[in-house]
Amino acid sequence: MQHLMPPKLANLLHPSVAHPEAKPTIPTGPSPTGDSVHPALGSTSAQAHQATTSAEANQQAAKTLEHFADPKPAGAGAQVAPKPAGLYPGVTDLTGTYGKLAAGKRPETQGVVLHRTETATAQGALNAYNSRIKNGEHVGAQYLIDEVGKSSLVTPADSLTYHSKGFNSSTVGVEVVGPGVHLDRSGKGKSVRQQVTDLNLSPEFQSRLLGYKDKQLENVVKWNGDTIYEDINGKQKRSVWNLSNQLAKTYNLDMSSLSHHGKDESGSNNYSPQNFPDFSAHEHLNPKALGEGEAITEFLQARQQYPQMVAAAQEKLAKAQAAGATPEQLKQQQAILQREQATLGALNLDGDPHEQELLAAEQKSGKPGEATQRENLRTDYYDDFYERMAELKGIVK
Repeated sequence: MQHLMPPKLANLLHPSVAHPEAKPTIPTGPSPTGDSVHPALGSTSAQAHQATTSAEANQQAAKTLEHFADPKPAGAGAQVAPKPAGLYPGVTDLTGTYGKLAAGKRPETQGVVLHRTETATAQGALNAYNSRIKNGEHVGAQYLIDEVGKSSLVTPADSLTYHSKGFNSSTVGVEVVGPGVHLDRSGKGKSVRQQVTDLNLSPEFQSRLLGYKDKQLENVVKWNGDTIYEDINGKQKRSVWNLSNQLAKTYNLDMSSLSHHGKDESGSNNYSPQNFPDFSAHEHLNPKALGEGEAITEFLQARQQYPQMVAAAQEKLAKAQAAGATPEQLKQQQAILQREQATLGALNLDGDPHEQELLAAEQKSGKPGEATQRENLRTDYYDDFYERMAELKGIVK
């Protein structure tokens, strides 16, 4: 937009050029102070006065120009620090506080290693990071997902940290908050089998452990430190899925390339630094406690199967209808399918900027709408993930 310049401003900017409407004036008589000007000093005083007037005019012109100038954006002129690598939407940047945990920059990225923190809260893990930084240590992971599913970038995603022996220089580490559970093999209380049965483990992992004979199960527990990790919660599942997708896109990783347990559940010599999957449980790469990362890899595998499961359920019900099944007979299965189809649509919008805007607007107005309904579908889905998958399997079988 072109601004019109007032006549007074034009004179101020170009004092040597008279405005068409202005008439030159020739001072006569005494000076304003009442003193007569000596003829010999007249030209010098006039020049000095003109110089002073020009300086004042320039200052006034500059102030006036500021009024007509386009407004500058906030922070204009200040240097903006570049974002650290791996700071995705929704991820909190903690690199300013914990960045010194890194031991430099990682030369390459061939995969992601999934961990648990051994602590019940994120603060416990962060306190441990602080202590390590003070001691000049670099043990830690690039990402931390807390107990309520909040994702944080601890060190830049392309940095080098020590989180998986032999694999540090080529992997990103992701830690999910959660302590291990100590199992008692003394025989004074519940049997090891009953203790494993009582734990909230991911389904396939628990089924495999309970498939061992009693003596073998006790040995597996013993050889892996008498500690086992339970499943991650729904909010953590959601964050793990979203973060894993982002990392897969950034580093061209295959999310279906997942690690598997080694002999006797040990990670010793299971994979080599030259040959390992794109997404690995820590205990599948190194000797660690049972289930540290397997709950996460099992979830990632099942989550990838979900769209195909919904499609297969739809096909199965269509065939049942064609074969003469009545709506009453299929009522419960149809309700499950309709819920999963709506959920699948909501999941496809998870993290979408426009979806986030709609949700924020509804929350601010206090009037839940369609975005809130979709958010509720997403929350319920991850909270009841394995139960929902089991219902779909029940339709497809």
